Amino acid sequence: MFGFYDSSPPSSPPNSSKLILRPEECQTFTLPDTRNLGFATYGSTTPSDPVIFLFHGLPGCRIVGRSWDKVCKKIGARLITIDRPGCGLSTLADRGLTDWPEDVVSLANYLGIRRFSVLGASGGGPFALACARFIPRERLRGTTVVCGIGPIDALPDMVPYLPWRLMGITLWFLKVVARYVILPYLLLPYYTRDPSRLKRVLENQCQTPAEKALISNDSDSDTNLDDSVAGLLEAFKQGTEGCLHDGTVLARNWGFELKEVNSEKVWLVHGDKDTHAPLGMAQWINERLGGGRLRVLEGKTHFTIWKDHSEEIFRQSSEA
Repeated sequence: MFGFYDSSPPSSPPNSSKLILRPEECQTFTLPDTRNLGFATYGSTTPSDPVIFLFHGLPGCRIVGRSWDKVCKKIGARLITIDRPGCGLSTLADRGLTDWPEDVVSLANYLGIRRFSVLGASGGGPFALACARFIPRERLRGTTVVCGIGPIDALPDMVPYLPWRLMGITLWFLKVVARYVILPYLLLPYYTRDPSRLKRVLENQCQTPAEKALISNDSDSDTNLDDSVAGLLEAFKQGTEGCLHDGTVLARNWGFELKEVNSEKVWLVHGDKDTHAPLGMAQWINERLGGGRLRVLEGKTHFTIWKDHSEEIFRQSSEA
């Protein structure tokens, strides 16, 4: 699936110009505890336009914002993407989900942004939900989670016939396996610093006809693989520990209960053909948020969900 042993070249060599980061993609802010927080700005440059903070997936970094630069310009939204600890330009530190909202608010204060929305994609979903839990409503306009992953604690309810609750041993063991076996295995294909090999890995990930049709070498495409290659190179700029820590945070206890989240302005969007983050996870989260928060898009996978729905997703987030 991931092309661990696929040494064949990609369909076309990566465009070297796409691997060059622009100044607005290489910004940093020093947090109160002296850590650096890397961020990038996309979309509208009008200060009065609504702001969306976007949280990248796993593995990922702030460069993910390239995919939605045009759509945010079109709808008049400022898009700010942030590196999580150890990814891209952000300092590696043992920070959990409950710490993330504080960093987001600190950056908003630094940029002079009073109110904003957050959008978490895939592995960024739990970080968006943490913001919904801990950032005051007078600051946070709305929270959107697209193809978000759920906690490992959800598995006993999703697969009830397994002996999960046998003294708690199985679930504890699963968390250990997830951290030290599954996570390194899933991240292994991305460890290379060879842009061509990274591009082949991404091409091999596209399994369905719709996913294969989605990828493009068109320099004007919002789904350009060369931009994704640039993002992966940047994600592992400091080595592997940042993305491993990112996954560890998601695999351990989140530190808050979903029932504690004020879900009035929380929206979940998920594809029913998503195999990377199964729909059952979104349904589990939706139930604990009180229901009525989930929109399921038929026929959409983890990747194709963005093809036809990016504008409405970002528009809803910006107008929250």
